[in-house]
Amino acid sequence: MQKPETIELSPILEPSPVAFTMDTIGWKILFFIVLLSICFALYKYFLHYKSNAYRRYAISEITKIAIDNIDSTSVLIVQVMFQLKQTALQSYSKKMVASLEGQAWLQFLDEKGKVKAFSKHRDIISDAIYKNEFNNGNDFNRDDFIKMSINWIKNHA
Repeated sequence: MQKPETIELSPILEPSPVAFTMDTIGWKILFFIVLLSICFALYKYFLHYKSNAYRRYAISEITKIAIDNIDSTSVLIVQVMFQLKQTALQSYSKKMVASLEGQAWLQFLDEKGKVKAFSKHRDIISDAIYKNEFNNGNDFNRDDFIKMSINWIKNHA
């Protein structure tokens, strides 16, 4: 039997470690793309915020109307409906909105707000606008009317 020979190997040569720095062109390009994406997102957010300024204004006006007209519900209804008309004129074409009145106007509000709540109070709203009277129905609540109007402003198309 032969005795096995031992083979001795020299140590493995490892390359020197690569330094991790951000000096290469790839990192600069990535930084520029990320910075550009952030700027674009901020610009889009600014445009969205600016385009909804009329909604914030209308909501603040309705809140102010609700505080100012605690005693007179008919005046409150007239002013809130006026504010809704102004908001609709800014959102939709003037030809479509300006000529609407009465039942057609309330149906428009119901369709665009996706809530069938304004037509439900048709008689009360008509009396308040055209006769300057408020005949309280069993189901009319001024706080609900204000919330419904604010909800329409927030959620119309």
